[in-house]
Order: sequence, then C-alpha cells, then structure tokens
Amino acid sequence: MKRVYTKVHPLFYIAAVVILAAAVKMSVKVVNPILLAIFFSIIIYHPIDWLKKKGVNGVLSIIIVIVGLLIIFASLGSAVTRSLVEFSHNLPEYKKQLHEITNSSVSYFNDLGINVSQDAVTGSFSASNTFGYASRLIAGIGNLLSQIVLLFLVAAFILGETNSYPIKLKLVLDDPDVSLGNITVITKNIRYYLGIKTITGLIGGTLVTIVLLIMGVQYALIWGIFVLLMRYIPNIGSVIAAIPIMLFVLIQKGVSGVIYAGIAYAAINFIIGQIIEPKFFSRSMNLSTLAVFLSLVFWGYILGDAGMLLAVPITMALKISLETRESTKWLAVMLGSEKSAKQELENQDRDENS
Repeated sequence: MKRVYTKVHPLFYIAAVVILAAAVKMSVKVVNPILLAIFFSIIIYHPIDWLKKKGVNGVLSIIIVIVGLLIIFASLGSAVTRSLVEFSHNLPEYKKQLHEITNSSVSYFNDLGINVSQDAVTGSFSASNTFGYASRLIAGIGNLLSQIVLLFLVAAFILGETNSYPIKLKLVLDDPDVSLGNITVITKNIRYYLGIKTITGLIGGTLVTIVLLIMGVQYALIWGIFVLLMRYIPNIGSVIAAIPIMLFVLIQKGVSGVIYAGIAYAAINFIIGQIIEPKFFSRSMNLSTLAVFLSLVFWGYILGDAGMLLAVPITMALKISLETRESTKWLAVMLGSEKSAKQELENQDRDENS
C-alpha cells in the first residue's frame, strides 16, 4: 500500500519539538538510564565484536564482557563507595575551611590597600557554589554504582538484539537501505567518539589520581573519576573539573600545593586536549564549536548532568539524521564545522564543472 504524505507547516515541527522536549524532561528519571545504557552498549561493542571475530559465540561474548566489567566495577565499588560516604560526611567541614580561606584572602588584599568587598566575593565565590556541582555529580556516581547491574543488563539486552534490528527496520522503513546506512554511520561515529573520549578520560583521570596520591591529597580516586566524567564534556569539561579539585587542594595543601597540582593538571590537559584528541577528532566530529556549546546548554537543561555528558553524541546523531533529507540538510550544515562546509562547497563546484 502506497503511503500518502501531506505537507506540514514548519510551526507544527517546532511545536512537536517543544512538546517532546517537555515530555523528555518530565520523564528524565526513566530516559537517562535508558540513554546511558544505549551509549554504554555502543562503547562496549568493540570488545564484543573482537571476541566474535575470534570465534566466540555472540551471546557468550556479551556475557564475558559484561561479567568482566562487573568484576572490575565491583573491585572498585567498595573503595569508591567508602570514599563517597566519607567525602559527603566531611563536606560541611571543607566548605567551612574554604569560607575561612576566602575571608582571610579578602582581609589580606584589604590590608594591602586593594579594596575588595567581602559580600561580593562571598556571593559570587561561595563554598556551596564551588563544591555544589562536584558534590552533586559525585553523589550521582554513587547512584550510578547502585544501578550499575540494571544498566549492564539493559545494555546486554540491547546488544543481544543487534542482529534483529536490520530485519525489523527493513519491514517498517520506506527506504531501508538508506536508513540502515545512516544508522550505521551514526553508531560508527558515536562509537568512535565515545571510545576516544573514554580512553583519553581514563588516561587523564589516572594521571590526575597519581599526581594527587603523590601529593597526599585525600579522595584522589574520586577526583580521578570526576576528571574522567568531565572529559566527556568538550571544551569546558576540564575547566569544570579543575575548579573544585584545585580548591580542595588549596584546603589540604595550601597555595604551594595548588601551584604544583595546577602545573601538573595543565600539562595533562594540554597533552590530551591539544595533542592527542585533535589527531583523532579532526576527521570524525564535524560539529561547530557553537553547536557543541549550545548542545551542552540544551541537553544539560533537558537531561541534567547526563545530558551534558551525552550532548555531543546526541547532537552528532541528529546532524547525520538531518543530512538525509533535502528539507533539513541546511540545519545539518549549520550544525557542522567550517571545514565540513568548505568541503561541501568544493564538492559542489567540482560537480558543476564536471
């Protein structure tokens, strides 16, 4: 039976997007675990696929990888959970110490003749604001650890259905070959992005943990995990991670400790952010800096902290989907990088001249 399509006013699409965004925001407690499980299944697809190529049964490959990851998380879980509980218990004391340091700094500058308003500094640089995001995200890590078995199970069932998706989509899509090709590109790009971000995050988090352990700073493992998570947020993630870490070092080790930790942290982030990642992302991400920033704001508002972590993969998927239709291709161009736009212009000129 031939399908009949009617032209719809653009305002209808805008209204649909607003309604859908509101619905997702209202059901964020259900949506976030599912999204995390989907992207987690994309990340662990590589080791599962590697085992399959070695001749291991598909279901057995999933079980081996999932059980292996559960063992790793379980071995780290007790140490992380214990540190989380201790950190949460001592957080009011750390806030008090930071408040005292802020007051003494203001007094010091005033004694030097530099007029600094204590109320202004306290209002814009309060301990609650400074540690608020870090403590909330660290508490989120604790909640995630408590749901990790459920997350792994959902990811396992998603991976178990991988072979059936193409068959089902061929039955429901008008142009299955094109749609399946787009889905393949989307998953490949997201897998590539999340894979590189996971590797660089592990490197950065491990190095920061080692530096803090050498300096004798408490909760080095938690701060390392914090750095790992913040690596998923492009451009501003490392800055967000640095603020609470450096202030915590200030509380524990003073100004000299901040200088040493700051130099080490800057060196780690420079190597990862300016040398390692650009080599891998220059050909795959193809998103403009503005699009990345706006996606962080939008998805952060809709999905909370998980939205900021997954903003780029979601936006990459949307961009590839928009590229498939002529009516929405201009949106994909606006989301893309300047380099990809120039490349498209060169392709058009080449086609016209040929």
